[in-house]
Amino acid sequence: MKLKSITFRCSRPQLQRLESTMIFCEENNRTSFITKALEEFLDYAEQPTIAVLDLFALVRDIDSTGSGDKFATQA
Repeated sequence: MKLKSITFRCSRPQLQRLESTMIFCEENNRTSFITKALEEFLDYAEQPTIAVLDLFALVRDIDSTGSGDKFATQA
């Protein structure tokens, strides 16, 4: 597999959430943190019952799972 670099741009509040979550998860590298998060999301999204959802249903399902903030407040 050939690896490629990706650059993410985010707002200050998003960066602050990223950094505080990295501290909470005891992660010291943004790249590995984002990679793990992306891998976990892809594992979730590839489940047969999730893969058939449209974007709005996917967001509703994510919002109904866990105790985190709703997607709309984090976007």
